[in-house]
Amino acid sequence: MNPYPFLLALCLAASTVVQAQKVLQVERIGSPQTQKIHTGETIEYRLRGEEEFRLGYIEGFNVADSLIVLGDRYLHINDIGALRFQRPTARQAGRALMIFGASWTAIGATGSALDNNPDTVYDTQDVIISGTALALGYAIDRIFRNRVKRIGRKFRLRLLDLNIYPEP
Repeated sequence: MNPYPFLLALCLAASTVVQAQKVLQVERIGSPQTQKIHTGETIEYRLRGEEEFRLGYIEGFNVADSLIVLGDRYLHINDIGALRFQRPTARQAGRALMIFGASWTAIGATGSALDNNPDTVYDTQDVIISGTALALGYAIDRIFRNRVKRIGRKFRLRLLDLNIYPEP
């Protein structure tokens, strides 16, 4: 039995039920690269004139009025002053360095405590290596954890409606 007619029919049936998307797009002015934020994601945003970031769950978009529908409020895109994004690579690198520093200390201290060889001792070089790794890992995790994109001269927000057919 040839499976190709069945697969062709399945692909045609699936393509007729495609859901349209509404997205919030973060653009860097003068660059073709964009970052898209979809319904169901959480965003960390700061309103214009405020100092603290807020966290909101996106339930939908109202493209006609340029509104983001959050769990507890409506937010106009012109009211957003900055968006904050997590950098998982910086967090992973920082944690890896901290684990290395702790492991260096644990292995060095255990080896020198259990070994009766006077040549293998846990000395100041080991303390410097493990302390530097711990401090550098902590600093990388704290300093490079977030990326703040200030909306204005460099970045702008756009709501896009990628509907193929107009909504009734």
